[in-house]
Amino acid sequence: MTKIQHRKGKVPRILIVDDEESVLYTLEAVLKPEGYVVSKARSAEEALVMSQNNLFDLVITDLTMPGDSGMVLLDKLLIERPEALVIIITAYGSEAVAVEAMKRGAYDYLPKPFSNDELRLTVRRALEKCFLRIENQQLKEQLHQRAGMAALIGSSECMQRVYDLVERVGPNDVTVLITGESGTGKELVANALHSLSPRKNRPFIRVNCAALPENLIESELFGYERGAFTGAVNRRLGKFEIADSGTIFLDEIGEMTMATQTKLLRILQEREFERIGGNQTIPVDTRVITATNKDLLQGITDGSFREDLFYRLNVINIHLPPLRDRLGDIPALVESFAHKYCDKLNRKEHQFSDQFMGRLMQYSWPGNVRELQNLIEKVIILEDESVFQNDSNRFHLRSKLENEKFIEEGMLAMQYKEAKDILIKTFERKYFEGLLEKSAGNISEAARMAGMHRKNLYLKLKELNMARSGMED
Repeated sequence: MTKIQHRKGKVPRILIVDDEESVLYTLEAVLKPEGYVVSKARSAEEALVMSQNNLFDLVITDLTMPGDSGMVLLDKLLIERPEALVIIITAYGSEAVAVEAMKRGAYDYLPKPFSNDELRLTVRRALEKCFLRIENQQLKEQLHQRAGMAALIGSSECMQRVYDLVERVGPNDVTVLITGESGTGKELVANALHSLSPRKNRPFIRVNCAALPENLIESELFGYERGAFTGAVNRRLGKFEIADSGTIFLDEIGEMTMATQTKLLRILQEREFERIGGNQTIPVDTRVITATNKDLLQGITDGSFREDLFYRLNVINIHLPPLRDRLGDIPALVESFAHKYCDKLNRKEHQFSDQFMGRLMQYSWPGNVRELQNLIEKVIILEDESVFQNDSNRFHLRSKLENEKFIEEGMLAMQYKEAKDILIKTFERKYFEGLLEKSAGNISEAARMAGMHRKNLYLKLKELNMARSGMED
């Protein structure tokens, strides 16, 4: 058995083509014991039909045959499959023709007479190239998929569920509704879905329904004909038409008017629409992904959202958790944002203090990941971590009630050791802050009150970034 037969568990398939039965018998007798699946054709015409119905890894063909020659077969195979591997068998003294065949795309040639070992070696090399090419293509696909998912950061259990759904749903041409609070990363998920789909090389068009005035959203989505209304001096294509064969992402779908919802429903049902002011029906092949931070079921109840449209959009629902429910992901998010802005601003990598990271883990993050990203950008620009606690309008710490909720809910999203370490560090900072305040900063008095050796207290304060100059004296 050869090495190639076991690669990726695939058994190589070889088509041999010759008008002489004895040659076919000999080739098959040599190749079958190597573990290859061997098929036979007695003419170029028969080989071409067989190759259209079966995907062969390698074709070995005689050059001179009645009807189409091996050279003609080569040309036709390469038209059908430019990556096809073909080995030409030539008569003695036909090397010039064989070289011409290689210039036209043949992998190699075997001059008659050839030994069994020569045949085995040439076939093995050809299949090695075939499988390397397949592996390279698979690697490119994997890298593309990873690139599509790279913007989604976090290892928490709730995010792992999101990743699993995105990877399973992305390659399928299905409508997806992404839900979650503002700032949780809904557009990143939509991008990942598009990147994993067969439409990945086609347009990805984003429309923020909340940002468009009611009188403009229809013309933005469906386009308009010249003269459709005052100011329409030229025809304009809508986003759906531009996104044809690609993906359209309708963000904040809950803000769409009832009239526009009706037109959107028609597109989803009929896969066609008309431009404003036009009579021509335009077919469209577009994958629709929508997102909202609103409760659409409540919208159905209060009459602001169509029930039939909801069920059309909600074929697959991907819900993004708020940041407060995945606090364990904050360190990875901070590292990613810091690297991004340090690189963008040409700054050296920023090392965040434990105190700063501890405060991040205690905050409620009403603006979710977007708020955290904005904070890290601000810290990098100003090179000052204190902007977190100094900006009382945005970066206030939790109240006692919020902190209890944090312990009950947020901590449960983490592993035990991680949650315990955070709580211990939070307790230590609060305890030693109060101790230093009570002792008026006197380290000896603070050590006495804590029942600690003075040096041990200093080392603990240094560990917590709370030590001040002169304390160790």
